[in-house]
Amino acid sequence: MTDNSRPLPLLQTPPVAARPICPVCGTTSYSRRGIHPQCAQLQADGRRMTKLKAVKRQTESKTKASNPLALRPWHKRCPKCRAELHIRKTTCDCGHRFAAMRSG
Repeated sequence: MTDNSRPLPLLQTPPVAARPICPVCGTTSYSRRGIHPQCAQLQADGRRMTKLKAVKRQTESKTKASNPLALRPWHKRCPKCRAELHIRKTTCDCGHRFAAMRSG
């Protein structure tokens, strides 16, 4: 007696192992280590960049403390009250009037 209830499949493939998920981007990874090379580079650069930013913050705080009278671009200092004003202002709140510059 033969069992004709179900036909045999033509191609039988072995079960495929699940691919690892990249821990950085969350997609399927095809590399051996389970992380995309680009993602590994981003991860390594992230650590390096946080160290560089910390060093930069420390040096910036030292430079700001060393020169408290430094002016920002497009600003000038009032000689009377030492206030920092925009370059286009002609009078200060203290009453000082700046000399008018003529373009010529």
